Amino acid sequence: AGLAACSREAPQLSLAIWQDYLGETTLTDFRRASGIDVTVTTYADNAQLYAKLKAGGHGFDLVVPSSQWAERLIREDLLAPISHGRLPNLANLEPAFADLPYDPGNAHSVPYTWLALGIGYRKSKVARAPGGWKELLEGPGQAGRIALPADPAQLFRIAAKALGHSANQFNPDRVKQAEAELARALLRIKALHRDGGQDLLLRGEVDLVALWNGDLAQVTLEDPDIAFTLPSEGALLSCDCLCIPASSKRPGNAHQLIDFLLSAEGGAGVAGTIWFPTPNHAAREILPADYSRNPVLFPANRPAGTSEFIGDNPALDAQFTAAMQRLQVPQ
Repeated sequence: AGLAACSREAPQLSLAIWQDYLGETTLTDFRRASGIDVTVTTYADNAQLYAKLKAGGHGFDLVVPSSQWAERLIREDLLAPISHGRLPNLANLEPAFADLPYDPGNAHSVPYTWLALGIGYRKSKVARAPGGWKELLEGPGQAGRIALPADPAQLFRIAAKALGHSANQFNPDRVKQAEAELARALLRIKALHRDGGQDLLLRGEVDLVALWNGDLAQVTLEDPDIAFTLPSEGALLSCDCLCIPASSKRPGNAHQLIDFLLSAEGGAGVAGTIWFPTPNHAAREILPADYSRNPVLFPANRPAGTSEFIGDNPALDAQFTAAMQRLQVPQ
């Protein structure tokens, strides 16, 4: 309570976050530690959060956009700077998360969770773990038993990686090459999923699926025949980020909650509940081995230097959407 008083802010905080994205006692524990009451608003997707921040008048003090959307919010001056001096627990971040391409030096954001887009598969139906994106798209084998993301921003980046290109550096020729690669691949694909690839795999409707490791982790607890691997060409990466809107009236309180979530106990309370990979090494160290050594959450085969964060590029996204229409894929 004393910390809240020193900040000269009322002991209140408005948090906008994904549904079911906190630990069971996170806000209660934070209130006991700080005296700050947190009001929670949830949103359906990043676009909805972006629209509220763009329109103003939302009253949010802390928000949790995905990294490509955080990149856009930074570019449009909708986020306040992060004061590292107010975050002693920032040292608990793994070094790899201290300087990320969408926000160098974590100037306007702090990683909350991270995700890798790789390949889930049913071990009893696949002779060996898939080697990479090219093998997934071109075969041999498993035709008609594969699912890919419906999101054009993910789908075209997968194709680019399969062709040996960057996931973010496109020119007109590379867009055409990716479109041609997908035209061939779609002949082998059973379904394009919208964040439901893990269910297709669990129900046995497909044997291979490109999806986020966080979406698959709990499914593997239900069915140990399901596994996950990172493609040899590199995964697509994303973080969900703790960010303070530029219009926040209580940035001091927001910094206090960020620092609490960066603590070992605060971070473990979240990660052990939601089962997404945490960038907080102190939290990971105090969690049980079924989380901290989980091969889906923390894959052992991390391709060095080839995985890439999905960048924000609205003009490029428009090209991908137009290409999907030419491919006659329903949107």
